[in-house]
Amino acid sequence: MKLKLDLHTHPWEAFNFVPPTVDIAEKIVNQIKSRGIDGIGITDHHNKEWGMELREIVEKHFPGQVVILPGWEIEIRPKANPFAEYQVAELYLPDGGGVFRTYCHPGYYSPEILIEPNIHAIEIDNYIHNWHIRKDQVSEIASEHDLILMEVSDAHNLENIGLRYTEIDLDELYARAVPEA
Repeated sequence: MKLKLDLHTHPWEAFNFVPPTVDIAEKIVNQIKSRGIDGIGITDHHNKEWGMELREIVEKHFPGQVVILPGWEIEIRPKANPFAEYQVAELYLPDGGGVFRTYCHPGYYSPEILIEPNIHAIEIDNYIHNWHIRKDQVSEIASEHDLILMEVSDAHNLENIGLRYTEIDLDELYARAVPEA
């Protein structure tokens, strides 16, 4: 069954870097529902623990209401060209399902798009970064490397969560994921 998921969000930043609470979780759950989507990927910069803690709170206090996939956004410097730095959103799938990796906002920082092993998706529509995404090139690269095309909000505030989303079956994320390192 396909779900509507916004798999690139930054709620830790949206809530001024405070630890997750039941109140914060409730606001995020309500925002997800108000957008008519099924869940989010939490991809805060360099902090995967916040998303993991939030998922635990949501599972305890709002069970079965939304999907929360914790992760983080990290920088990659490819061996082929260390100056072609790019960002990857790593999502940690529940029950030891592995790590699903998305190439974030292609064309930012570097205009060169290098696809390395264990990249499973690429953003073709990013609410705050569309100005530099060359959609024709991204579509071609996705086809060439069998990548899922993602639409994401890249929300850095609560109100933007769900402005973009991808319809995808969770089984497809699990099928492509690699084991956790």
